[in-house]
Amino acid sequence: MIQKTFFTFLLLGTSFISQAQTITALVNTTKDAIKISIDNIKLGADTIRTGNDTVLIGTDTLKIGSILIVNKKHAEDRNFKTVLKIGDASFGKPNDGELGWVKGDFKKTKIEIGKGPKKLKNLESNWWTLDLGFANYHDKSPMIYWLAANPNILPYSPGPLTSKSFSLNNKKSSNVNIWVVQQKLNLYQHKINLKYGIGVEMFNFRFEKPISFREDIGGFVKYDDVVFSKNKLLVKYLTIPVQINFKPNPYLRKGFYASVGMSAGYLLNAKNKQISEERGKEKFEGNFNLNDWRIATIGELGIGSIRLYGSYGMNNLFNKNQVFYDMQPFALGLRFSKF
Repeated sequence: MIQKTFFTFLLLGTSFISQAQTITALVNTTKDAIKISIDNIKLGADTIRTGNDTVLIGTDTLKIGSILIVNKKHAEDRNFKTVLKIGDASFGKPNDGELGWVKGDFKKTKIEIGKGPKKLKNLESNWWTLDLGFANYHDKSPMIYWLAANPNILPYSPGPLTSKSFSLNNKKSSNVNIWVVQQKLNLYQHKINLKYGIGVEMFNFRFEKPISFREDIGGFVKYDDVVFSKNKLLVKYLTIPVQINFKPNPYLRKGFYASVGMSAGYLLNAKNKQISEERGKEKFEGNFNLNDWRIATIGELGIGSIRLYGSYGMNNLFNKNQVFYDMQPFALGLRFSKF
């Protein structure tokens, strides 16, 4: 008991000598947990935390800074280069010379000394982030435009093209994004960061009505005269997102995480894929009078490596100078990312 008490005081004194504070510790070898901090001493099973220097791990377990003491019958054998030994307890460095865990027995007391908090980098990179979500758009087209200026209201048209013609199958309309690289730049104590990157956004708009997109027809879209079992418009953008990132506890791996910002995307290509009994499988590529640029507000919210993301288009999906319909795409889903 005297040897244990002496060793604990020695350990505490070494750990806090740089702080030039006086600490009184009471050691109990019963099953009650021990709590020691710079400001107080807690004896019993209740978990109390004061600051970040001392954390109670569990019954018969004590952590002071990066020093962990665990009551255990047998210590694990490790190949360490011993530089200090008190009784059966060994302190030292692993063979590679870096600071590592030190293990030993001090009469049923296992001692581990490990690294402190990981030093965070001011600039971090993350490769190949994946987004999986649902897509839709907000129809902001004035109804009077559909009635007065729709080029498809002609004798050869099987039906007038209205805003309802662009209605989507919500369950099958999707958004898939692949971010090739993202970087996070520390702005303030790693709690506020600038996050940016580059990648490809892909929107799959699955239509309920038989509309077709063609490069060789007026208005680039028409109400067709067949029934499609599958009819979708795939649109791809090369996109650069820029966000302000917030992480209140940057050292906590599974801590709260939030970002908000803007993105700018340039149209790479578009395809209208269709399947029908009359025509079979067909695929048509073109611009289809789509807007070359996509400007969107973006954000993400989550805990750990899985989080929610969202984006809302600020401009029309189509070239508004040539058409009267105004669709603003948005997406919501899950993001799988390191940061």
